[in-house]
Amino acid sequence: MAIYPSIQWGLLTAGLLTGLVLPLQEASAQTLERIAKSGQLTLGYIDGVAPMSSRGADGQLAGYGADLCQAVADAVKAKLPQRAVTVRYVPVAAEDAVDKVANGGVDLLCTATAETLKRREHVSYSIPVLNGGIAVLIRQDASKQLRDVVNGQAPVTGPVWRATANGGRVKHTYAVREGTLAEDWARAKSRLLGVTVSTIKVQDDAKGIALVQAKQADAYFGERVLLEQYVARNQLGKELLVAKRVLNTELLGLAMARNDDDFRLLVDRALSQLYLSKSFPAVYARYFGGWEEPTKLAFEGWVRP
Repeated sequence: MAIYPSIQWGLLTAGLLTGLVLPLQEASAQTLERIAKSGQLTLGYIDGVAPMSSRGADGQLAGYGADLCQAVADAVKAKLPQRAVTVRYVPVAAEDAVDKVANGGVDLLCTATAETLKRREHVSYSIPVLNGGIAVLIRQDASKQLRDVVNGQAPVTGPVWRATANGGRVKHTYAVREGTLAEDWARAKSRLLGVTVSTIKVQDDAKGIALVQAKQADAYFGERVLLEQYVARNQLGKELLVAKRVLNTELLGLAMARNDDDFRLLVDRALSQLYLSKSFPAVYARYFGGWEEPTKLAFEGWVRP
């Protein structure tokens, strides 16, 4: 899948995840200093967010975010050659992720999230690691009216997704992952789609997608890349469809402690070197299915010389 160069994908969407508890206090020790003293680099991740970060049956963390963090871990070890640095991966709950980063519970969050001004009050972000945006998943047998609306082809003249036999209108039902920017977007912008809606909140993408499969929801709002990868990974392409229209756009990055320029410089340098390496196109394609010219140009634009 190509990354559109005009996009500002902030995971999963702005971000994969958004309803995060804000920290009570922020870590005072600088990250590299803390790692040098403890001999331990702690990397946080939110489980079950494939292809970004998920733990397999073998117990090993895998995903695009895990590969990015491995490059950072290698850079930390090179920066501190006098210290034997061990790497520890720690699962964090979505609602606690920002708090863990800000308070030094984890040194870097490997599950990419969208950089927002509210989050920047408490954490800093790396250079972008992915383009994001909210999209809509529907069934392949969805009505033409529904397809037109989610693809932005229908005029916004009122609730036109479904009608009763007598010409009346009924509420359209969509599902959305609770505590994400997709939920915020759907609540604030649903009128722009020309629909009257009722909402079902779910705790993960799989549950929302299952509701669409079972026809208990007409659509599921979520992060485009996550939706596309779920459909492909579970071979659901004959049943489900991710609409082409992107409802918003955003940049995703890796969160770290605020006001720590040395560690942020190390992270950005490690990512820049990874993006310029001959191996990176294969890394990206492994998780997102292709390395096209717009994608290449986007990453080249994010690189810091």
